[in-house]
Amino acid sequence: MSLQFLETALLNSNVKAFMLAIRESEGTAAVDGYNYLFGSSPNNTRRFTDFSKHPDIEEKFGANNQSSAAGAYQILYNVWEVIQSKYNLPDFSPHSQDIACVELISERNVLQSLMDGNFTAVLTACSKTWASLPLSPYGQPTHSIECVTAWYTKNGGTITA
Repeated sequence: MSLQFLETALLNSNVKAFMLAIRESEGTAAVDGYNYLFGSSPNNTRRFTDFSKHPDIEEKFGANNQSSAAGAYQILYNVWEVIQSKYNLPDFSPHSQDIACVELISERNVLQSLMDGNFTAVLTACSKTWASLPLSPYGQPTHSIECVTAWYTKNGGTITA
């Protein structure tokens, strides 16, 4: 996938709607959601402020787990490094995070399906990337298909299949 194609995909209404649904699901839909560290919420102040790079801050959860997830799409540091290198992204700014999100959708081979409105296939495939989506195999709390579908359609997404 080329950077130019990812930039073009960002303009698609279904892509925009799904990205917003991911943010709703991940709990980063607030205005400052691009600044969130793993475990942040609108009710706490755990944020990062330096967009020049992924913060790479490990946050503990559960007895023996930790996560470096950060930003609007809760991208793990090691995942970010690969995408940043692949596309020569200059920073961890909101735009770079958006590009990374579209790349993650593309890596599941459902970006064109999303652009075409095949929401069911996209939701199933992307649940392996975002732990909060329905059908996620990671054992973390998830949202229902109905809930994520409502966020998607509320934000202008259309469903053709």
